[in-house]
Amino acid sequence: MGFRITTNMMMNTYRYNLQGSTKKLSDARDMVLTQRNFNSYADDPAAATQEFRLRRDFYSTYSQLNNTKNVYSKYNTAWNNLQGIKTKLIDGTAIESVMRGTNDTTGEARRGLATTLRETSESLIYALNQKLGDQFIFAGNDGLNVPFEWKGEDLLYRGINVRAGSLVDKPETADPGLLDRVSDKANKQAAVPSTWTDDDEAWYNYLSGAQGAKAPEAGTRPDWVNDLMKEKGTTDGEKAWLSYYKDKDDYMKLKEMSGEELYIDLGMGVAEKSPNNPVNGSYFNGALCGIDFIDFGVDEDGDPKNLALLMREFADIFQAWDENMDPQGYNPDLAGPSAQGLTKEELEEKAWRLLDKFKDSREHCVEKWDELDAQAVFLVTNQERLETLLTDTNTQILDVFQVDLADAITSFSWQQYCYNAALKIGNQLLSQSLIDYMR
Repeated sequence: MGFRITTNMMMNTYRYNLQGSTKKLSDARDMVLTQRNFNSYADDPAAATQEFRLRRDFYSTYSQLNNTKNVYSKYNTAWNNLQGIKTKLIDGTAIESVMRGTNDTTGEARRGLATTLRETSESLIYALNQKLGDQFIFAGNDGLNVPFEWKGEDLLYRGINVRAGSLVDKPETADPGLLDRVSDKANKQAAVPSTWTDDDEAWYNYLSGAQGAKAPEAGTRPDWVNDLMKEKGTTDGEKAWLSYYKDKDDYMKLKEMSGEELYIDLGMGVAEKSPNNPVNGSYFNGALCGIDFIDFGVDEDGDPKNLALLMREFADIFQAWDENMDPQGYNPDLAGPSAQGLTKEELEEKAWRLLDKFKDSREHCVEKWDELDAQAVFLVTNQERLETLLTDTNTQILDVFQVDLADAITSFSWQQYCYNAALKIGNQLLSQSLIDYMR
């Protein structure tokens, strides 16, 4: 008995084949429009995985390039700012005024030079308080708060007097034992008792004012030091020693702030030894600490190392010049705050003593400016490297997923031809049979 092929059977087969042609035509059209070899992970798992890794590298490099551009903008602004400070304020005004003021042949102009130096010191601080966008450039890793502030004749950096370490003399009264009590308590409460380290010893000797004790390394502050600074003191002796401890601790805070770091990934392979402890050399330090450029603290003579304060010290000396004296000379009664109480001879001696220190402070600032210039050059080189890497990575991505457009168009044309042919055959060959109508 023969098997009859009905029109419905032919229609079902035709519809199935037509749907296949439609799918192939749609895929070919998508390939031309997207110019991709695959549009899902299932199409080509190996290529899709490779593309994912390459795109991850691409976006990481893109982020590093943006970081580099942002940091360069900051460093370039800082470099131009420091160039203006060096050429116009220091070399153009301050050092000329200092040299003229220490020259006896121009003594009559000293009081005018005092005003110039005082205003120059203020201009220096204005320049170091400059902002880029919403961030203070020279504020270290605290760009939201103004770094420098004048408080009378005192200069503060983030709330700490830049003369810290010399503001409070060591008390003559016996040590009340606060230092021993706090440090012993911290040692006993430690997870492993008797863990007194070299850092603890260095801080103990430094805070106690032991003879020959040097300032500890930045970043080695034990927890018991923070506990000590919270003490209030109950007697005058304890309060005096706590003031002494705080002054020395403030100096260490300035030392720590001068070396602050702001970790930025610029494509050097950032890695960490432990949480928040990156490998040195794998990151870029984007912090610019203003106190590091103009220095802080005092020297063995009690003179400030800070460039702005040195200008103020000269101004206080030159202010004492009395044109009405016969002959003209220094009048101690006219001296500014930092020079009060000095004799005429001491004023003149101090002016000559500060001259060399001012030159050294100027050289320190210029050295920091040169370091900034070298870092800016690195940023330019790094930007070029990342741009090249970005281009190469993008080329690799295109090699993985991008289709040959000529082949894609040829395939699309063929699938369109097949689809049109299928439609034409269906119109010509398929029709309802009489038997189908009679069922």
